[in-house]
Amino acid sequence: MNLSKLSYLAIPAVTLLLSNQALASQVSQQRPLELADIMKFKSIVAPQITEQGTWIGYAAMPDRGDSSYHIVSTESGVRYEVEFGSRAKFSSDGRFVAVTVKPEFLKLEQADKKAKKKLKDKLVVIELASGKRHEFEGFESFELSDNAGFVALVKKQEKKKKSDNQSIDKAQSTSEVAAEEENNTEEATAATEASNKETVAKLHNEKRIEKNITLINLADLSEQTLVDVDSFAFSPEKPLFAYSTSTKDGLDNQLQVINLTNNKSNLVVDQDVQAFSKLSWGQKGEQLAFLQGSFTEENDERAQQVKIWSSKNNKLTTVKHDASDWFVSDKYKLNWSQDNNRLFVGLKPVQAKEEEFSTKPEVAADLYDTDKLVADRNLQIWHGDDPLIKTNEKHQYKQDKRHTYRAVYHLKSKKFVQLADQELNNVRTTDNSKATIGSSDKKYRKLRTWQGFYSDFYVVDLKTGKRSLIAEKLSSYSPVSLSESGRYAAFYQDENIWAFDRKSNKTINLTDTLGNKFADEDHDRPSEVPGYGIAGWLEDDEGVLVYDKYDIWLLTLKQKDAKCLTCTVGRPNTLQFRINRLDREQTYFKDDETLLLTSYNDQHKNYGFYQLNLKTGELVKQREENKKFNFIAKAKEANKLLFTREDFNEFPDLWVSDLNTANGKKLTNVNPQKDEFLWGNAELVDWRSAMGVKHQGVLIKPANYVPGQKYPVVVYYYRRFSQRLYEFNTMKVNHRPNFPYYTSNGYAIFLPDVHFEIGTPGHSTNKSIVPGVQKLIDMGIADENAIGLHGHSWSGYQTLHAITQTDVFAAAVSGAPVSNMTSAYSGIRLGTGLARQFQYETGQSRIGPSLFERRDLYIENSPVFFADRINTPLLIQFGDIDDAVPWQQGIEMYLAMRRLDKNVIMLQYEGEPHHLKKYPNKVDYTIKMKQYFDHYLKGIPAAKWMVEGEAYREKKKK
Repeated sequence: MNLSKLSYLAIPAVTLLLSNQALASQVSQQRPLELADIMKFKSIVAPQITEQGTWIGYAAMPDRGDSSYHIVSTESGVRYEVEFGSRAKFSSDGRFVAVTVKPEFLKLEQADKKAKKKLKDKLVVIELASGKRHEFEGFESFELSDNAGFVALVKKQEKKKKSDNQSIDKAQSTSEVAAEEENNTEEATAATEASNKETVAKLHNEKRIEKNITLINLADLSEQTLVDVDSFAFSPEKPLFAYSTSTKDGLDNQLQVINLTNNKSNLVVDQDVQAFSKLSWGQKGEQLAFLQGSFTEENDERAQQVKIWSSKNNKLTTVKHDASDWFVSDKYKLNWSQDNNRLFVGLKPVQAKEEEFSTKPEVAADLYDTDKLVADRNLQIWHGDDPLIKTNEKHQYKQDKRHTYRAVYHLKSKKFVQLADQELNNVRTTDNSKATIGSSDKKYRKLRTWQGFYSDFYVVDLKTGKRSLIAEKLSSYSPVSLSESGRYAAFYQDENIWAFDRKSNKTINLTDTLGNKFADEDHDRPSEVPGYGIAGWLEDDEGVLVYDKYDIWLLTLKQKDAKCLTCTVGRPNTLQFRINRLDREQTYFKDDETLLLTSYNDQHKNYGFYQLNLKTGELVKQREENKKFNFIAKAKEANKLLFTREDFNEFPDLWVSDLNTANGKKLTNVNPQKDEFLWGNAELVDWRSAMGVKHQGVLIKPANYVPGQKYPVVVYYYRRFSQRLYEFNTMKVNHRPNFPYYTSNGYAIFLPDVHFEIGTPGHSTNKSIVPGVQKLIDMGIADENAIGLHGHSWSGYQTLHAITQTDVFAAAVSGAPVSNMTSAYSGIRLGTGLARQFQYETGQSRIGPSLFERRDLYIENSPVFFADRINTPLLIQFGDIDDAVPWQQGIEMYLAMRRLDKNVIMLQYEGEPHHLKKYPNKVDYTIKMKQYFDHYLKGIPAAKWMVEGEAYREKKKK
């Protein structure tokens, strides 16, 4: 016998015993989650990695309370924490990080409105190499330079007291000078002063004045103050700082550029009453583009000149355009292409000014002037032929006021090309040097009411503005991908992938002979079947990468050359592969590129990372676990990846690796307190629906689960939820039941998939979930007399319908549900002003025909008509300014059940939309939801509000 081998085997057994004892001791000390515990759990917000890959940063934000900002070295383990930090910016050179620090949450909550205004943000700038910190206060906003080691702080000018304001203003002193030149005649002086006052009165610059900038050199903390600053921008590559000034009287408005190395200033433009804005440096930081307009024009109508200044030769160029009836607007930020050869600007059409008409009577006869009377009317005319119904037209009008129409200026040829207009209203900014994609929904706006959103798509030539129609009536959200040469555009239509060739003006079906599905195989709505998406083109137009349900395909313009890149592993193993973009600035894939893929197992619900070499076709698994992985970013200048890993018990902390994620290491531990609490465990459950279709769902067993013991169960669902098996539950107080909160307090949670049948969405719910519930009962886990149902919005509707058909559930909670499809059908979504008809015919409600074609289906799927069948206690929750579902839908169900003497309570949260926003209301609903389930599923005595209700309370005035 090999004794050394025996002793080797014995050691792990002892270790295992001790580990189990330690684990048992730990579990015995754990406690159930309380509501306050949920509030204190933190989320990772806005994680980022520096361009060099040497540091990561993130905000740790609790659901309620103070956040903190964290900076962690990916190599040395050095860590910096900024208390109350909320967001940050790293300099591109990786030397500094600037963190915004918010006032203490307790102080904010204690302060009244006046006191809150005095609580200002702070800024902490950390030199990463040394850890040295600099703190700054009293600013409104800031900007950190990318490479120069400077920070700019914007401050509001302090208002001078009357006693201090004895100096003569510029306008007056200028008037005196002018008067002296005209022999000091009193008449000339008065005329000049009047002229200046008139000029000042006409300036529209209220929001663009009285701000200063403190420019601080972080190397030695030397600083200089620049007064009356309007706009500013650091060069991304050069030590240059551009800023414009704007004075109250408009005199001496300027645009200057400071060389931060020697502090020399270069005056670019000096012109009274001029507005200089949208300062934008080119990618190399040598060219500055900006807009120049006059403050004498109102902001919405202010025509801008586009100007470009070169730091190399101190040359200023004015961009000329001949777009008649159009003007350059400052509603759009100037955008440079990556190669600095093109500048994109935004145009707006010149609107004819409406003649002002006074409705005020000036003489007695005006009291009877019908023109004056009618001019003061408040009226909206709803015409049957209007493209949009008035509520949606109002919403669209507000969008159109902000909308600008894309144009491009070619620096080499000095050619200005208008790309969009009122017919082709949407054109993308692009880094493609040849063309871009444009779309227009104008022809299909009436269809929004009952069918959805559609657009015609075009290839737009950047040099000429010529438009070539790709396809008509595609979904407005359809992905259309342009090839590198700008000649081809790939798109999905009629369950196939197509390529449009603008040279021949023909479309080519790339997939019809492949014998493979590129349409959504799980689509369950009465609408056109969508595709799975287009990843993008290879360089030199060599092909386009697209997705089916599982795999990645390389399609070429010659169908016979198409090939599946992952099919040997993907579909046979129900593995879904998707590409992670490592370089977000790279427009096309290189033909020899190695791609990082995320895998998702549709059968087992776990995730992984794979590597695909486009040149060799080799597919290599890096790591695959019973976890969920989420790729975040790659460092721009280094082979460093940032990602998260999670499951129901593991918070998604940040991990870093080289290009092989198998080499990842965990860098954060944001919620160490999780080990204090009882939590529960998630597992996958399979069953057959009432129609014999295989279904899956997630069962979250309660903490300290005892086999054979039956537990109360809360069912929470929407459509497909089994993919949540390896997700860490978001620890927030909101309109949903918090899973660990329930499982640590003796409940099981069940997340079943629902498979819908068109025309009978209500019945589909019970066909799916009731057999799933029965499976839990058969497994000996669920107490058949203690099963609760919870849904919100769409699943709120499903909950109402479910309890009209079954008595399986001991209690139900329904948030913001539709109860009557016949009345909701012709209602309006208040948020967008859209009619709700499309939602029922082709959308989520899945009826198909109109109300007038199949009114029987609308009645059959409306729970309110079957309220007499309900035996389940029901709690309804609604916000009374719900912008998605009219809250009167809740009233209809409440009144029906009240009239029938059914067990119903409705919670009306005043001034709340579709999802509760006010924290006190979220907490209140969370408490009431659990009290409701505790009573009906656990037998705990009912809370007072459940027994007695609550008398009307007048809304508090704040």
